[in-house]
Amino acid sequence: MLDNVGGRQLAEAFYRLEDDGVIQAIGKASKEPTTIDFEESRSRSQRGRIENFNVTTPFGDDLARLVGLLSRGELDAQVGWRGPWEQALSAAEALLSRRVHGKAVLTLP
Repeated sequence: MLDNVGGRQLAEAFYRLEDDGVIQAIGKASKEPTTIDFEESRSRSQRGRIENFNVTTPFGDDLARLVGLLSRGELDAQVGWRGPWEQALSAAEALLSRRVHGKAVLTLP
């Protein structure tokens, strides 16, 4: 399972893990701390775990792989906003205010 929200959602996902389940914590969009009651989690599943995902550089090879998956239709990027580079500020504001579901894509002239 992937979680990019963190906070209460990550804790709830942890409580719902199947036995030996794993959550990859890849972000913190909620900006909330994640508090987990491990006593409660032990009563719900066995050996569940959370693993952090941290980006390291260089990541050109990783990006090339993702672009390849996109071009072959094997990955859905879930684009929720698309516009010209000149609207970058509007795109950022829409993302930060959570008016966009998915990614924002800026096109270059």
